[in-house]
Amino acid sequence: MTVTERKDLNRETLNYKVIGIVSTFKEYKVAWHLNQLFDINLIKKKDEEVRLVNSSVIKISFLEFKIGKRHIKLISNKLKKSSKSNLISSLSNFDFFIIFSKNFFEFKDYDIIDRLKTNNTFQFANFVDINKLKDKYLLSL
Repeated sequence: MTVTERKDLNRETLNYKVIGIVSTFKEYKVAWHLNQLFDINLIKKKDEEVRLVNSSVIKISFLEFKIGKRHIKLISNKLKKSSKSNLISSLSNFDFFIIFSKNFFEFKDYDIIDRLKTNNTFQFANFVDINKLKDKYLLSL
């Protein structure tokens, strides 16, 4: 898939929220803890390959869980075999992103962060303002 093949980012495609996570654990361990905390079942998907405008290719590692029209993804900010080290360079302090549809959780946003804080796997977690990201298209797999 190339960036030019992506659909236009309109309001509907930005109908999601993003939480940045700092964790020293591996992706599968982070996913396991998220599954326990939120009673979900994140499943590893095939790495997404994206060809950037400069013709370089990046591989994005992620896990996903869908239930009806609601979805949640865990995306690694660390890229595999790429000239770029982070998916979102301006947020290089985050190791992972949790991306979820706005209607995924039945509780308030601050409750999500509070749950994450109860688990030592996560050193830090906070919401990311996606409207301020110039490369937000990379989060809309």
